Amino acid sequence: MALVLSTEYIDPAELTGYVRAALADLPQNAFALSALLPNVPVDDIDFRASVGGGGLSKAAAFRAYDAESPISGRRGVERISGQLPPISEKRRLGEFDRLKMRKLEDGIKNAVLNDAVDLAKAIYTRMEVARGQAAMDGKVTIAENGLALEADFGRKSTHTQTAGTLWSAGGDVIADLLAWQAIYVATNGVKPGGILTSEQVVAAMMRNASVRAHVLVPGATQNIVSRDALNALLQSFGLPALSTYDAQVDNGTGVAAPVLDPKKVLFTPPVGSKLGETLWGVTAEALDSEYSIDSEESPGVVVGAYSDSDPVALWTKASAIALPVVPNTNLTLSGTVIA
Repeated sequence: MALVLSTEYIDPAELTGYVRAALADLPQNAFALSALLPNVPVDDIDFRASVGGGGLSKAAAFRAYDAESPISGRRGVERISGQLPPISEKRRLGEFDRLKMRKLEDGIKNAVLNDAVDLAKAIYTRMEVARGQAAMDGKVTIAENGLALEADFGRKSTHTQTAGTLWSAGGDVIADLLAWQAIYVATNGVKPGGILTSEQVVAAMMRNASVRAHVLVPGATQNIVSRDALNALLQSFGLPALSTYDAQVDNGTGVAAPVLDPKKVLFTPPVGSKLGETLWGVTAEALDSEYSIDSEESPGVVVGAYSDSDPVALWTKASAIALPVVPNTNLTLSGTVIA
């Protein structure tokens, strides 16, 4: 298939600008994990990160007057690097559809604009899935379309937990959370900023026997506690408040797949602590002179329209190079809590 860049209806720079503006206008909760791993444009296709640093602050030692200064050791820091992988999708506007739209004012152009936004949203959605994996697992694993990539950011094994008795089977919610928070504090010196989980987990917590025993008076027959009572209980034990995230995406076969594992809880960083970033590099399309993309605007999603002559068709293609990079991966901790 030999596609030729087409500016008959709209040029790539205008189309790219339209798409980026449309993405910026999406509701904030559309790609909520960008709060943990915000989008950062980079003029590169490589990433480099130092992992294993941070953590507890090391205390210096006093000395006697005229005594030699103690020698300080360096923290164990591992540097990892790799390439930001490409991601792209295209959509065809066929011969029949073009003929149907020929008398509509801007009909074909509007179809290209709509397709461009849809394709770019698909790229952003895939990046949200990668962000979810990075936050929940401390690594991103990709095995699709001939690409095999694992970016492992070296999160401590103790930051991946499973409840000894699952909460849905009567486990002790508060005891587990306190134990995991102690691990988090031992690593980072601060408490986590929040607990991110699914409505499914929250429902199990609200019905959990140990939670009900803490909240309800002895002899109460109520089999569920309110969310407000649950959060008040967590706060009373010095644990962070709950928030939920239940976004789902089409996995490519029309089946809904969760972005975050709905059977887990995730400790998130405290306010002011940086987990990492989602890096958006420069595509080959952005460097193509025919795209006429300003160099300062090169990083990120770019979109162009292409023509095909046999059969006659118009294609819209969105492209990007991107990956979440999580150098401070120990600022998250995940635990499996329900079956």
